[in-house]
Amino acid sequence: MMHGRLGAMHVLGLPGNPVSSYVCAVLFLVPLMRRLAGRSDVEPALDIARLGCDLPANDERADYLRATLAPGPDGMPVATPAPVQDSSMLTRLARADCLLIREPHAPAAKAGEPCSIITLAS
Repeated sequence: MMHGRLGAMHVLGLPGNPVSSYVCAVLFLVPLMRRLAGRSDVEPALDIARLGCDLPANDERADYLRATLAPGPDGMPVATPAPVQDSSMLTRLARADCLLIREPHAPAAKAGEPCSIITLAS
């Protein structure tokens, strides 16, 4: 992932892995295009859901886990991440409804706890 300028032109380089490219486009390309178009809503909208499964503690990097959404009993959606998050697995991306955000050094989380998500366009 890289961003720079060549004169007045913005240059954005996306990773070579297809899933990584898609996630980086959601996080960086879409906000850049919105800003260049003069929009004020440049950042991806964050929503709240409940975890559909336990998650281990996170390492030093932010993770954006591909997840599916289901209705929760209390009206809040339940986000269940795919069990394998390999960045070459396009089928998991195609089935994903959202990206479940895990902040750097996030502690282990239990199913049912609130989590932040970015809903993906269908």
